[in-house]
Amino acid sequence: MSENRREFFRVIFHESVNGKIARLGEAQLSVEVDNISVNGMRFTSPVNIPMGERVVCSFDILEKSFLIEGTIVRKSTRNDRVEYGIGFQIDQETSSELFKHLNYYQIRQRKGTYAD
Repeated sequence: MSENRREFFRVIFHESVNGKIARLGEAQLSVEVDNISVNGMRFTSPVNIPMGERVVCSFDILEKSFLIEGTIVRKSTRNDRVEYGIGFQIDQETSSELFKHLNYYQIRQRKGTYAD
């Protein structure tokens, strides 16, 4: 059995949700967000972004918009798309708000009252 080393739970979306990533000083890029936790998120994109690149992530969870800075910490290629892992640099207030919304989202998802 594999050990879960994550500090916070991760919400996995059955269908990717839309988000945006902006490299510092560049225009926003639409991406498909696969999952999100308080510490980071995974997304796919056809655009090649270097490891260690600082980015600003924007996405909505239950009609609440989030804008969080992060760094590309993982990268792998699948067919014509690149899968990325972002580590968030997040303040306590935003972290608490994101945790609350992810928790509500996951409860609704499990009850079947919220479709992705």
